[in-house]
Amino acid sequence: MRGMSMSVKSPLRLAAAAAVVTLAGAACSGESTSNATKGGGSELAAPGGTVTYRMAGAPDSLDPFKTVTGTTTPITYATYDTLVQYNPKTKAYIGVVAKSWEVTPSSIKFQLRSDVKCRDGSAFTPTDIAASLKAYTDPKTGSPYATRWLGKAPLTFTADDAGSTLTITAAEPFGALLAGLKMVPLVCPAGLKDRAKLASGAEGSGPYELADSKPGLSYTLKLRDDYTWGPSGMTSGAPGVPETIVLKVINSDATAANELLAGTIDVSGLGGVDAQRVQSNKSIAKTVVATQGQWSVVGNEAAGHVTADPEVRHALFQAIDRRALLLAYLGATASDVELGTSVLPPNMPGYDASTKELVPQFSPDAAKATLSAAGWTESGGHWTKDGKVLQVRVIGAGWGNANEYLASQLKNIGVDVKLSVTDDNGWLADLSSGNYDITIFPIDNSIEAPTGVMSFYVGALPPAGTNFIRNGDAELSALADKAAASVGAEADKLWATVQTKLLRNYDLLPWQVPVTSIYTSPKVTLQINGLPSTLAIRRTKG
Repeated sequence: MRGMSMSVKSPLRLAAAAAVVTLAGAACSGESTSNATKGGGSELAAPGGTVTYRMAGAPDSLDPFKTVTGTTTPITYATYDTLVQYNPKTKAYIGVVAKSWEVTPSSIKFQLRSDVKCRDGSAFTPTDIAASLKAYTDPKTGSPYATRWLGKAPLTFTADDAGSTLTITAAEPFGALLAGLKMVPLVCPAGLKDRAKLASGAEGSGPYELADSKPGLSYTLKLRDDYTWGPSGMTSGAPGVPETIVLKVINSDATAANELLAGTIDVSGLGGVDAQRVQSNKSIAKTVVATQGQWSVVGNEAAGHVTADPEVRHALFQAIDRRALLLAYLGATASDVELGTSVLPPNMPGYDASTKELVPQFSPDAAKATLSAAGWTESGGHWTKDGKVLQVRVIGAGWGNANEYLASQLKNIGVDVKLSVTDDNGWLADLSSGNYDITIFPIDNSIEAPTGVMSFYVGALPPAGTNFIRNGDAELSALADKAAASVGAEADKLWATVQTKLLRNYDLLPWQVPVTSIYTSPKVTLQINGLPSTLAIRRTKG
């Protein structure tokens, strides 16, 4: 979804920020887990110069209230500020326009900076910020992610210009409100007054202005000379901050790799054989950025499906070698990726490390023993129960060899497998209609809150909701709602219980915590630490 979008042409992923399929990069403030392993000087240059940055696709819209795809992200978060950002290394929020905040389950009071200025030089006041948030949440605006990020309950915005405060109050408790606000760009009065400007320009308080736009080809950002309030030391005069960032649309990974090697671009996400080709060049640096996503393997729990039986799901999960499945999907780059250890990724609040012990371990013999204990009989290379053969329909989309390998592992224990691999839309249609038994479940999450991820495992069924596994546990759904309405330690405790129950019922097999590998030229390094993608770029003396 609205990811870091450094961007690699990614396979199909479910966006936990909305019930859609998306081509996404890493989460907006993803953690650098492997920094500049080769190449890329570490001594920063003076502010100035130009950096060319690869975008994997053209923006669908420059209007920050209207855009759906992650390709717009590099422009949006360079030209617009947010109230806060999130540093996954410290698992703490950092202020941007906000200096500090007090959080309750149904409200947040922000102490705002008084030195923030819009692109046109005017002061960006609490009243202006409240107006921007009101416009964003107004149903007439049609912001596609407003309710996902900020909740469905009505919000009240109370601004105090004299005291530099803004209080946001929700009609119902919503514990993920602060996390959602990280994603909401703040539009200055000039943009609210004339919304048509936002379709081709930017009216924000961010460090860059959109100086030039060649739709579908390139977008040029110019650094403001008066930006002094950014997070993690991001100011106009900070060492290494580029004066100009040229965002060049390159759809093909192969082409992007060629340009990176030729020195005509400086920053690009890459995957597969193209990543391996670039890695062989010792002057190119690589940074691995963890996302807020968590990919898993799931079974359809609706009545009439053999996977409605938790013990059948248990056995099928025991038959899956998760590391081998990862190798089938990613090849040599699989070493960058960690296996999942719970329902949530480790860098998300609410993650419970103790649930690692509940993840089924790979053992074909144990899988067969589980089936036998559940009343299935093996004969002639097949399993039967009550005259019915154990047969599953595995569906998949653009995940390399992973679909075929998953099917082969189930066949290895004697399961009759019908594999259907389609395009993205076909897979989503099967998932939405319930026309499957087993599938890889690729979840991305744009915010550091469990609510989006959990909505795929509990709650309302399609089409009203995104509980695609058809989990009918009403008590668990109520517990997740209670966790979503809580904050702090109480929320973490409740989410830990939800994760434990999901794993004990074999509602999913955690597979991988996806990453984006970002490659940079010798003259560039990345300082992520809670910064959106374009703001993390620093020029070096290399």
